[in-house]
Amino acid sequence: MVNEDLQATIHSLHHDLASGAILPNESGDCLGVIMQDFLRSNPLFNSIETLHNRRENLSERPSASRDFAQFICKMNHLKNLTLSGSYHDDFYTTLSSMTSTTKIETLCDMYENLNERPSASRDFAQFICKMNHLKKLALDGSYHDDFYTTLSSMTSTTKIETLHDGCKNLNERPSASRDFAQFICKMNHLKNLTLSGSYHDDFYSTSLSMASTTQIETLCDMYENLKERPSASRDFAQFICKMNHLKNLTLSGSYHDDFYSTSLSMASTTKIETLHGGFKNLNERPSASRDFAQFICKMNHLKNLTLSGSYHDDFYSTSLSMASTTQIETLHGGFKNLNERPSASRDFAQFICKMNHLKNLTLSGSYHDDFYSTSLSMASTTQIEILHHNDDLRERPSASRDLALFICKMNRLKNLTLNGSYHDDFFSTSSSVASTVKDDCNTSSTVTDLTVTDRTLEGWQDCGSMFDIVERITIHVWCTIRCDVIQRIHLPAATELTIQTDKYATQPASLHDDPTSLPNALCKVSPQLVMVTLRNINIGNDQTERMIQAFRSSDCFKHLRTLRFLRCGTDESFDSSCIDSNGEHKITVDIVHGKPLGKWS
Repeated sequence: MVNEDLQATIHSLHHDLASGAILPNESGDCLGVIMQDFLRSNPLFNSIETLHNRRENLSERPSASRDFAQFICKMNHLKNLTLSGSYHDDFYTTLSSMTSTTKIETLCDMYENLNERPSASRDFAQFICKMNHLKKLALDGSYHDDFYTTLSSMTSTTKIETLHDGCKNLNERPSASRDFAQFICKMNHLKNLTLSGSYHDDFYSTSLSMASTTQIETLCDMYENLKERPSASRDFAQFICKMNHLKNLTLSGSYHDDFYSTSLSMASTTKIETLHGGFKNLNERPSASRDFAQFICKMNHLKNLTLSGSYHDDFYSTSLSMASTTQIETLHGGFKNLNERPSASRDFAQFICKMNHLKNLTLSGSYHDDFYSTSLSMASTTQIEILHHNDDLRERPSASRDLALFICKMNRLKNLTLNGSYHDDFFSTSSSVASTVKDDCNTSSTVTDLTVTDRTLEGWQDCGSMFDIVERITIHVWCTIRCDVIQRIHLPAATELTIQTDKYATQPASLHDDPTSLPNALCKVSPQLVMVTLRNINIGNDQTERMIQAFRSSDCFKHLRTLRFLRCGTDESFDSSCIDSNGEHKITVDIVHGKPLGKWS
């Protein structure tokens, strides 16, 4: 709260200055004077760790720029700085002169236009390179060539481990591109690199010439358009394959076919363990699709693969032909356009089932019915232990039936997440198969950990004994969860239940009903519960206290030992007397105070 209050005070100062509520001094500026006074008179200002200067325009105010730069450098605890304003050259000169006093670890520069300002560019580059504690740097402004020359000349002094570059105007600047490439390759501590700008061909040729010197372990290339640039594409492919320490690669740009053929020719040399391919434009490019499929299958160290985007049918047929050679253990398929492509869907299903090392599978795209029927026919051959499914099958009875059977027939499946929507036939098939197998004195499913969303539960029907051996159940909530929805699922062997806000939700979830009705709903899920956890659910002190009392007064739970409330909106004013163990059942209550965490926080 201290940081939030201080940030609000700074924002208020900026507002008052802009509105005229605070009058300037004789020199025309008062921003820096006020800030320096606050530093002297309010010791709390020295505890600021994060500062975001939002669109302040000091470009014509040298005195204020100098004072603001000193203010930044004199804050003893400042760790994270974001600059999104416009500043006079004196701002950068002052920063450079006081660099050694800063404790800044993360710097983000946004929007500033220095491409016609060589002096400011040089000073800013020196500020970056001389900061002893700087670990993370994001550049999203425009800079003069001297910025890049200075960076290159001072590379060895930096401690930067993570660099995100979003400069969009280097594609016509060969000198700056070469210097920036050298800066990247000569940084001794750089481990994580994200490129989301536009660069001249010389950037790629220079990077290639120095590839073996880099320490980069994670590379993310976003948005770059090289599809009409064969030379740059070839050089970039070689740069990737020649980096000795590269383990994690994300490709989301557009590349010439030569990129894929070059990558393929060097696939066996790579050390890449994790690959995310998000190509949007390969569906009409059979050659590139085939080469990329072979590249994937020939990488000896590749363990984790995420595929999204669009690919030609040849990608899937080629992948299938080489499935047994892969070392992939985790696969995330996010294809959105296979629902009208039966051949590609069949090939992808076979690729999945024929991978000898695949343990963890996420299906979050749209697939033709043939995908599900093919998967079913090969279910017993899979090594999959974890399955996450997210597809809309509400109007597809055949696919729903095949999915239910696929789940039942996977011999090694332990952890199942159902995040989609399903036709009634999914549930009736599950129930029928479970009943049939149970009559034969066997178990219908090997699943011990089940995760469902509240959206999935809204259409849930009885699955018979399909999930009879599930021990742990997690319910992900998008907005509000109702007790009548929770109790639709019956898991007689479940001993642990968690209700939490879904990680993709835009706000913390809450309970629709009176909190005292939750115990009765959970009793219908499983009376064998030993632990109940609520995580990142917005309920607060009063509802939490009432819920605890309701659980303790319930006669349903004979085995319940632990209630956990993790960041559910409680705070230090919570009545701690209600969490003391009650004599008969000795239910222990664990609480981690704080606001729910998620995308919104």
